[in-house]
Amino acid sequence: MSEAVENETENTAVKEKQEETKAEKFVRLGEYRMNKAIDAIGRLENLANKSSYEYTAEQVEAMFLVLESKVAEVKQKFTPAKGNAAFSFGNMTETEEK
Repeated sequence: MSEAVENETENTAVKEKQEETKAEKFVRLGEYRMNKAIDAIGRLENLANKSSYEYTAEQVEAMFLVLESKVAEVKQKFTPAKGNAAFSFGNMTETEEK
């Protein structure tokens, strides 16, 4: 490929990324990153092979506690923050009253 054609191809790619909307960027990066995460989780699944690995229930539990915690943390970032609720003693539950 000639240098002029290469430069034009690069310029077109740069322009397309510059014109990409935030929603399009979210979809593009979201799909890429989700596929990488799914692949990584699949590699964790390979560790369950008892003929190749030895592990304890505690190790498995620790691994999934961290994984589930991180997923919950990331999910929380996508949840809209609740507004500052006004304080009221009427909102207390029985256990809070004791």
